[in-house]
Amino acid sequence: MIGKDWIASSQAPRNDVSEIGVVVSVHKTGCEVLIDATDKPVFCLIKSDKLPVVNDNVVLEKREDKYFVKGILERRNLIARYDFYKERHQGFAANIDAVFIVTSANREFSINRVKRFLALCDGQDVRKVVVVTKIDLEGNVPKINIEGVEQININSLDPKDVGRLEWRGTALLMGSSGVGKSTILNTLCGLNLKTREVQGDRLANKGRHTTSARTMYFLKDGRRIIDTPGVRIVGVEGENSSSRRARNRK
Repeated sequence: MIGKDWIASSQAPRNDVSEIGVVVSVHKTGCEVLIDATDKPVFCLIKSDKLPVVNDNVVLEKREDKYFVKGILERRNLIARYDFYKERHQGFAANIDAVFIVTSANREFSINRVKRFLALCDGQDVRKVVVVTKIDLEGNVPKINIEGVEQININSLDPKDVGRLEWRGTALLMGSSGVGKSTILNTLCGLNLKTREVQGDRLANKGRHTTSARTMYFLKDGRRIIDTPGVRIVGVEGENSSSRRARNRK
């Protein structure tokens, strides 16, 4: 479970120099925040002692021409993995309604890895869906029989298939590198995110991820969907480093 250190760092009220916004992208040096009064996100430096994640509602302070995140409003939930090296949680996104765990039908598929992603959702009150991609390349599609978890098999390039990914509010895409998350977004939102073609059998039909930052996209109907970089190590709190390395190889 996520510790209390991830609960709201501030409930600061608005004043003449404060504004409220939603985080739409997180980078190493700061984050982009959408404010009511702006059509485009503004880049913000982080002054808060807690790190914001995508879809956080944050309190901003403006000094001259620069914005600073000085507080994070209370979260409804938080999807995060545990970083064993830094001994703390690393957040993916907050205030999520549905989590799409993306895996492919080829040799990348691992039920153990899927279960580890699902473990990140424990206690967070979200809808959990496993999305199996690249079914057009594989004759046998793996079946996942886990209580409380839905499975949707798709060809990420087929608009009708991708249209079956229905949700309300905000959805989060998670998965390993090269499983087709950016392709899903391209098909779903009409974007042109960078992807790389699937490699040959020599590389086990693995794609290559190109997403480098956690970013939220807005659909015309008002829904939101968040893309995340491919995750190689799915840290679950309570494991030691040696067991974690062994499990992530499977």
